[in-house]
Amino acid sequence: MPDKKFYIFSVSVLIIAILLSYKYENGDASNGNSLMYFQKMNYILRVVDNVYVDEPDLDKMMEGAIEGMLKKLDPHSSYIPADKQKEVEEDFEGEFGGIGVEFEIKDKYLTVISPIPDTPSERLGLMPGDKIIRIDGKTAYDITTEEVFKRLKGQIGSKVNITVARMGVDEPLEYEIIRAAIPIHSVVAKCLLDDKSTGYVSINRFASKTSQELEEALDYLEKNGMKRLILDLRGNPGGLMDQAVEVVDKFIDENKLIVYTKGRFADFDEEYYSTNAATHKKLPMIVLIDAGSASASEIVSGALQDHDRAFILGAKSFGKGLVQRPFELGDGSVARITIARYYTPTGRLIQRPYDEGNESYFFDRYLDPELLTDEEKAKQDSIKESQKFYTLNKKRLVYGGGGITPDSLMTYDPYSSLLTDLFRQRVFQDHAIEFFNAIDDFENFYNNFAVTDAIMEDFIRIADKNKIHILTEIPDKKDRAKNEYYHTTEQLGKDTERIKEEIKYNIARQYFKEKTQYPRIKAMNDKFVKKALTLFDEAKKLADL
Repeated sequence: MPDKKFYIFSVSVLIIAILLSYKYENGDASNGNSLMYFQKMNYILRVVDNVYVDEPDLDKMMEGAIEGMLKKLDPHSSYIPADKQKEVEEDFEGEFGGIGVEFEIKDKYLTVISPIPDTPSERLGLMPGDKIIRIDGKTAYDITTEEVFKRLKGQIGSKVNITVARMGVDEPLEYEIIRAAIPIHSVVAKCLLDDKSTGYVSINRFASKTSQELEEALDYLEKNGMKRLILDLRGNPGGLMDQAVEVVDKFIDENKLIVYTKGRFADFDEEYYSTNAATHKKLPMIVLIDAGSASASEIVSGALQDHDRAFILGAKSFGKGLVQRPFELGDGSVARITIARYYTPTGRLIQRPYDEGNESYFFDRYLDPELLTDEEKAKQDSIKESQKFYTLNKKRLVYGGGGITPDSLMTYDPYSSLLTDLFRQRVFQDHAIEFFNAIDDFENFYNNFAVTDAIMEDFIRIADKNKIHILTEIPDKKDRAKNEYYHTTEQLGKDTERIKEEIKYNIARQYFKEKTQYPRIKAMNDKFVKKALTLFDEAKKLADL
């Protein structure tokens, strides 16, 4: 009976034969050195089997070969083993026990694109761009997607320890995270802001019911007096493209191009147009994006910007515009292969360049423009100059070069080291859980509740209990206890207002579970939202409303 190596080689030859026949059928007869490399692979396989010091695991070898091959294509082509494919599908369909992050493997590092709202990671203050360098004390460098799921998922209520490297922070950050059921809802906030006429909706991903959830949120807000909308796509890493198209379709006229794809083969070129399903064509809109907004979020913001339908505010988006198609491999495993690129209606390529390496591909999304070197500024200016486009109605200048450049740029204020420690040590959560008061009416709480000195003292007590010590002077290093955190009362004074905002928000989230209530506290303290409230005249002019 033929051995396992024969079957593996046969399958390899079959795959390359199929690929080459596809190329011939589509007019591309240049097969390069493909067959030579397959001969090399077969030779190496046989040599290893014959002379390697231990009995080789052929399955593991071949899976590693596939993973390595796909990594060399682009940042998003990937191999998903059979036992993990079902777990990947859960991201859009069900619930699972985990920490709540959208991630990608960048330059061999497990990198956070965005923490999922209302999950352990978001509550502890993980940030876009964080590198998870260790999981439960073991390195996460060169980790595979399969290993991420295996090591971060687990029983609800179980603990996992991660070590995070953060740009601008000298020492790695240690987090203990309690796994929780990760909600698969798209609309994570829907509320009226203080003026009672501005609706605020936050979408954290594009899953199977995003369009439906958004419609329900808009209907609710309009029945309660909404006259204009802030749509928050910050930290939204994307998801299902058809849901992005349906979201845009709610706001623009019929038969307008929303997005198109273009690949090497015409078979993969597609165009997506609006239908007559628009239900909110006359609603003034401002869309918030940032460096964590990717893929489907960029389809939405790019289309609404190109059609002059919404004013875009925030930071330049991630720049993920590659189309992957899953190819089932017969044993339940899947190869996700990039087949095309996404373009906005004006022809802007959403995908940003990645030929300079994955480190550059990810991390300069998070740089404050004021921190760029002269060389980096000159490079960005050169890209902008060569990537000029004009919107379809107002003929406004917009820029390509990857990602969506907002109409008005804003950057985040970074967390202080004290706030970072308060988040990761769960002080805000623990204080909210222990806090007790007769709270039964949100409006009364929203308008009248204030964080008193007594509440702050209690908060500091819980911080101390959670290993965060706030002192007049920080002890010498030799006098500090291991795994304890020290901050000055001076820093506390600088962060007091921000801390009070978080205390009130976390208490509200503990007592009022409705997405129509507690998010208003966070939104009204958000500098992006505050800025958006001043820009609706611009939004109306754009859309001729």
